[in-house]
Amino acid sequence: MSLRKLTALFRLLDDKSEKAKEAALFEIKELKADLSELERHLQGRKKHTDVQPDDFIRSAYEIAAQLRDMRQRQAIVEEMRDEVAETEAEEYLETRGAKLMKRPAGWHWTSSQDERFLLHESNPVVAAGELRKLLASGKRRKRTKKKK
Repeated sequence: MSLRKLTALFRLLDDKSEKAKEAALFEIKELKADLSELERHLQGRKKHTDVQPDDFIRSAYEIAAQLRDMRQRQAIVEEMRDEVAETEAEEYLETRGAKLMKRPAGWHWTSSQDERFLLHESNPVVAAGELRKLLASGKRRKRTKKKK
């Protein structure tokens, strides 16, 4: 899947989570208003009230459903982002010449001069970070200077 499609999918799920959050906040405000009206009625400050007891149950159910929906979408987004990061890390490792070997188990990077063990067989994101540090610190092949 292309990065553009993934970004659109993440945005869609984030927007739906935001809408669920706004709906839950709206229901909380409505429930607060109903509770304060009922409190005024029971204290005798308000003679008549049109608050229905079922409104409290419905509001609480709506809040719980929106919260559950929001958390579920956020968990899905986090799992997808982790998977995308892992896939990108594996691509980075493979394009830089690193290989996943069995002995010793983990990612290995070989150059013309030496072989480096990058560790982290189960986590390619950390192994890619190690390779980035290794390449950034000057362990890559140096270009030979042209003779004059």
